Amino acid sequence: MSFNHIVVQNILRDKWTYVSYFLSSMFSIIIFFLFTVIVFHPSLASIDTDSTLGLALMLASLLVYLFSFIYITYSIMAFLKKKTKTLGIFMITGASMKQIRTLVFRENILIGVMAIITAIILGLVIAPLFLMGAKVVLKAETFGMYLPIKAIGLTIGLFLVLFVVISKIMTRFINKEASIQLLKSDAVIEKSLKPHYLLLFISIIISASLAYLLKINPDIVESLGVLYYTVFFISVLSTIYLVISQGMRFLLKTFERSSAYMQKTNMLLASNLNAKMKSHANMLFLITLLLSGVFLSTSILFSSYYNVKKDTEENYPYSFQYIADPKADVGKVAADVAYLEKQLSTVDSEKYFIEFKSNIDKRLGYMSVSNYNLLKNQKVSLNNDEFIAVAGNRKLLPITNTVEDHYLKNLKLASVDERNLLSTGFQQTYFIVPDHLYNSIDSPVYKTYLFELDNWTAHTELAKEVSGNMPSIYGERYVASKIELYDVEMFTKSVMFFIGSMLSLIFLSAALSILYFYLQTTLLQEKEKYVGIRKLGLSKKELFTVVSKELAILIFVPFAIAITMLFSTLFAMRAMVSTAFLQVSMVSSLCFFALFFGSYIFIRKSYFKRLLSN
Repeated sequence: MSFNHIVVQNILRDKWTYVSYFLSSMFSIIIFFLFTVIVFHPSLASIDTDSTLGLALMLASLLVYLFSFIYITYSIMAFLKKKTKTLGIFMITGASMKQIRTLVFRENILIGVMAIITAIILGLVIAPLFLMGAKVVLKAETFGMYLPIKAIGLTIGLFLVLFVVISKIMTRFINKEASIQLLKSDAVIEKSLKPHYLLLFISIIISASLAYLLKINPDIVESLGVLYYTVFFISVLSTIYLVISQGMRFLLKTFERSSAYMQKTNMLLASNLNAKMKSHANMLFLITLLLSGVFLSTSILFSSYYNVKKDTEENYPYSFQYIADPKADVGKVAADVAYLEKQLSTVDSEKYFIEFKSNIDKRLGYMSVSNYNLLKNQKVSLNNDEFIAVAGNRKLLPITNTVEDHYLKNLKLASVDERNLLSTGFQQTYFIVPDHLYNSIDSPVYKTYLFELDNWTAHTELAKEVSGNMPSIYGERYVASKIELYDVEMFTKSVMFFIGSMLSLIFLSAALSILYFYLQTTLLQEKEKYVGIRKLGLSKKELFTVVSKELAILIFVPFAIAITMLFSTLFAMRAMVSTAFLQVSMVSSLCFFALFFGSYIFIRKSYFKRLLSN
């Protein structure tokens, strides 16, 4: 019998142990493969890799692969833990540690290769439906199926390397003494969690201080750069783990001293939690992190999708804006305006003609109060010694210090308008002055033609045609359209929305999969324990109650912690958080709760059935 034959037979004899490991690995690979199918799609080939969108796609791909690395590493660790007893049998029959490690390495590589091949085959089957969904989300005209050679090659290459590296490293953790001891004792007693309340307090103080520093002094944070965020990330992770582990220990000890401890099946539940406190704490920590990723992806990326229209109007207030340069040919300007009027004649629209003068060196605009009232559709009056400062850039306050301005130094500020007047960045600030003062200003004049269309978001094709035939030309004309900007931003945000959906799906599925894998690897030990307990007189109903409560803790405690973290963050940032952000967060939280509750009902029924099966 060859060594490879032993490897295959070992897998076949204990196939159900390997099935869980195989399925978890295959799941990770399918997710990565489908994501790369999107990333390398020909319809996205025009995206600049150095742009925000290109970097977002690259970062998301990296996150998916990093998640796969962590998830498969966890799966292998759980797999090795379950196989420890079997490995002990090989050891006492004379197998050396080198042979044991070679056996495990080849098993992992074989399972990994099978998972890669199966995942790619299933991925190719699922890909057309997946691309149809992506087409709807991205609002793409053509997003059909293609032969994803790059995606296949990258998936095979990266995951082969991943399985080789992880398998090589993890086999070094196989412990001969522990395997033989487990074989002899047939049970593993977990080490109990030690109290670390002082460490918890210090960790909370450090995390709170770093978070407060980010709020009160962003300049120091910016100067520290990656170092700050690395320390902050590690500190938050440590705090979350200590809160979960020490909180669980404290609550159990408190519960044991309460009167409820001796009622019904509470003593058995507390005993179960105490016996598996460390593994439960690790599981709660891992699921909490994954759910935090779900809520973060959902809230940030999804809410940005719903703010596109508002953000576009803040940048470009008008459907079409045509500004003629002071040096532009009058005849050319007239021809351009006539073209615009002809193109927009079939659409209900409002037309404005205004002008403003500019200090070109300082990019400061001067506009008469009459033109300002025309744009704003209002009746503002100014005294001869007053002016209004209006923003020229989105999210930048207008300049109000005019002591060095030749025309405004003797005027006083009447009011400040923080809303962007024309296309953001064309001028730093617009000063609204009385008409007689405007007429006396000796500066170049920019003639401006503005068109506002009804239902402007529905005219993207018209905007593309106009922009294609009439691009901006420095020194002649400056053309801008919020419709075209909206279309570009909608595509960008749609891709971000898609990334958020994918990451949410990945993290959510991982949380449920890891919980299932954890229950699967402890099933045999739990069955033996409950068989003994039932011999003492425990009914099925009482057993069901204990199992239900224990599963509820594993499922809903991480959910509650992640939700608390999300809304605590939103409360701390309440001045910066939009209404859409809050609405999306609340709705998504309710949807995820419903999903988790349904998962809890299904897992509880399935797990309890297998727990009582022979």
